[in-house]
Amino acid sequence: MNLKKYLEAGKIGKEAREYGKELIKEGVSYYEVAEKVEKYIRDAGAEPAFPVNLSPNNFAAHYSPIKGDGMYFKRGDVVKLDLGAHIDGYISDTAVTVEVGTNKWESLINASAEALNNAIKTIRPGIMVSEIGRVVEETLNFYGYNPIKNLTGHGLDVYDLHSGLVIPNFDDGSPERLIPGMAFAIEPFATNGKGYVHEGKGGNIYIFRKTSDLKGVYAAMFEKFRTLPFAARWCTAFENYESVLKKGTWLGILYHFPVLHERKKFMVAQTEHTMVFTEDSVIVTTR
Repeated sequence: MNLKKYLEAGKIGKEAREYGKELIKEGVSYYEVAEKVEKYIRDAGAEPAFPVNLSPNNFAAHYSPIKGDGMYFKRGDVVKLDLGAHIDGYISDTAVTVEVGTNKWESLINASAEALNNAIKTIRPGIMVSEIGRVVEETLNFYGYNPIKNLTGHGLDVYDLHSGLVIPNFDDGSPERLIPGMAFAIEPFATNGKGYVHEGKGGNIYIFRKTSDLKGVYAAMFEKFRTLPFAARWCTAFENYESVLKKGTWLGILYHFPVLHERKKFMVAQTEHTMVFTEDSVIVTTR
């Protein structure tokens, strides 16, 4: 584990999150915020670990804007800003929820944030991930909300945003334990709905499914993006990139992430931090 790179990626991720939070205002375009936040990450000496996600209201995850999509923040929107930075593949992943111009959903947003803080307090060597999930669910239920049960926290590895470790937002009975040497993200999703999301249309975020024997434009794209998610708007240098992305998805070379949203259009809030578990302590890199 390269702790120094994890810490630097976390610092940049935190700063980019706070910068982006201030940009989200009524009448501002999603595209402008995503582009500015990603530029901030690059100017700070890192690269985006994945495209900036800007998911409003009942959307929980996986929407990243494209130029001209007509998406602007509206008064009353509850926007999940989810972003990451990486230094040579060492990743930070962090998120915050911003309510645009109102405070109707302050309790929901606070519930997600407190659930994350309570989860972090429980972490110790050998803790079962199901215990973390229990703490998240109990906190959200105290506020009168539900966790989204089919969204989870996850392990982080070098150039691997979801490394296999799953950290649930409820007690799923998993016996898996956290041990020193792990890097991971915890991200409570709170909702006033049933607590499940389903897949919608594509959210303009892609990742390579196939990573070997690539040819032509796909080989060039893989050299640029490697094994991390990337945005359609990052592909404009490639000729006919929209057709390339569509064909690559159809052929199974690429995976097009669908927007995830609450089944009955209830509201969703999200808070997320990255942690590194050393032999001596748990370090929250994005706080």
